[in-house]
Amino acid sequence: MKKLSICLNLALFLLLQAGCLKEESLNMTYYGFAPESTADSWLISKPESENMDSSIIDQVYRDFFNETRYPTIQGLLIVRNGKLVAEGYSKDAGDLYSLHNIKSATKSISSILAGILLDIGELDSLDSRLYDYLSEYFDDDIRKRDITLRHVLTMETGLDFNDQVHTREMLYDRGNSLKYVLEKDLVFDPGTSWYYGDGNPQLISGLIYELTGKTESEFAEEYLFGPLGITNYLWESTHDNLTLGSIGLWLTPRDMAKIGVLMANKGMWNGSQVISKTWVDESTRKQSLYSNYGFYWYPIEDKAFYAEGHGGQLIWVYPEYDLVVIITSNPYAKSWNLSAPYTDIFSGIIASLTDLKL
Repeated sequence: MKKLSICLNLALFLLLQAGCLKEESLNMTYYGFAPESTADSWLISKPESENMDSSIIDQVYRDFFNETRYPTIQGLLIVRNGKLVAEGYSKDAGDLYSLHNIKSATKSISSILAGILLDIGELDSLDSRLYDYLSEYFDDDIRKRDITLRHVLTMETGLDFNDQVHTREMLYDRGNSLKYVLEKDLVFDPGTSWYYGDGNPQLISGLIYELTGKTESEFAEEYLFGPLGITNYLWESTHDNLTLGSIGLWLTPRDMAKIGVLMANKGMWNGSQVISKTWVDESTRKQSLYSNYGFYWYPIEDKAFYAEGHGGQLIWVYPEYDLVVIITSNPYAKSWNLSAPYTDIFSGIIASLTDLKL
């Protein structure tokens, strides 16, 4: 028993230390970018075979392994034409097989699942009111009854959910997590402004359970992860056993890439339509009048889009060029910046495309 106690205390210490990691972990020596052949289903190719300049890709990866330039990034994968052409892990080559906390990129997976709810007819439209399905969790503020699925997906519910305070409380609070979200005051009427919060995707999780009798994780297993061959994952739950729809999903980097390829292919995977093309198009274009935001995806000038999680977890999709880029980073990093130097990586990869018509 004493030995067990020591082990538990050590594990707790390591977890606490992980939350306080310095952003200067030592990088490995650059070992190239050729993907490793494994028993998974990925087709592996070379840059030239997919109309990419390998010398430019090589420089992108040399820069990626530069600890001074990219201190927190851990993994970088490039997929073109559905084939894995480049892959590298600067901290630990074993990260290829490790589950990675994708943080708020989880929201983009919740968006996909909301689209599937519509595809299979469990919901009539984006303008369906949550109150019609989850009325028992609403309080007496009748303005909240106007909250629709569209408002939830665009972060326009108006609910005063402060991630810095309320996310942890939602996770551990003794009450119902849906009631906890919906009891927050309205800071504006639904649909009249934009306010980012982890509470909104929890409503998606609750809606899935109410309509299907399955947790969001179970629903994903049947309609998304199963078809894509994603078997090694972890999806955390709130205390009331609802899947945490906002930040709780752990995937391997290659499985993150599967999500990107699915979206790049307009919802198609191995000849099957997993998500409707309409939903992919709608969810990844600008939907909010008040922010550059789709349905839990960030559009880039109607040409590309990305899922983003704290610390620098990115699924970057450029459908026109059949290109997907995955970045994993230290999810506990204190600071990071998508605009610089991350865009240097994307710019270098775009510059490597030899069939790009300017």
